[in-house]
Amino acid sequence: MKLINWSYAKRYNIKATFDEFPHVVVLFRQIGGYYFIFSMKGLTPEHVPGRREYVQMEYLLNKELGQLDAYLRRKSR
Repeated sequence: MKLINWSYAKRYNIKATFDEFPHVVVLFRQIGGYYFIFSMKGLTPEHVPGRREYVQMEYLLNKELGQLDAYLRRKSR
């Protein structure tokens, strides 16, 4: 999976798109120094990401924004 595009959105959110789900806009929020998935727009019943894809998306965005250390040290690993 690759991060295609990301940008800042309203209320401290970041919206991103990924190559495996190009029709889905993923909204991230920051907590504890790293970003996590808050919501998704554009999901279809045939293309719903699983837990593995969620983790990959969070990992890629945090790596891109320089927050990977905080993400890897989170409590809920």
